[in-house]
Amino acid sequence: MKIKKQIQRHYTRRQVKNDFLKYWRVVRRYTQIKYDLSEQDLEVLLYLYSEGLFTYYDYKEYTNTMSWDIKRFARLKEDGWIHMWHDKYRGSYRLYELTRHGRHVCTNLYKQLNGEVEIPESSKHNPLVTSKKYSDRVLWMSVKKFNEHVRKNKVSTRIEY
Repeated sequence: MKIKKQIQRHYTRRQVKNDFLKYWRVVRRYTQIKYDLSEQDLEVLLYLYSEGLFTYYDYKEYTNTMSWDIKRFARLKEDGWIHMWHDKYRGSYRLYELTRHGRHVCTNLYKQLNGEVEIPESSKHNPLVTSKKYSDRVLWMSVKKFNEHVRKNKVSTRIEY
């Protein structure tokens, strides 16, 4: 009978620097449900968030990468996500920007991804709490796990004096 040599392997793992996309799906779905946004509408808002002032052509340049929706720009304006900052004047283009509400949604989403802000757990601020849909209840469990992760990381990064 031959004795097999066991090969011992050492496993060392580098510490991950950026893991803020770990809960991207949870944060994205919560934002979509809370503000009644489609995935593409949210992506457009996130793109325009860093643009500041933009023209309709800037908007079109980005939306060429997604499914075609001719009414998207008008709908985003009508729903209060985009507004005209400057009207067309002597050969210049109309300039648009995200509304305060649109900027708030994007800022909050980034804060949640960075672990600075938890997703609210009260029924007043979170429609998932009272939802009857199975997918929303499953997402609610992930929201709780996300919030635990945020709380744990906030405690571990605090500086003691």
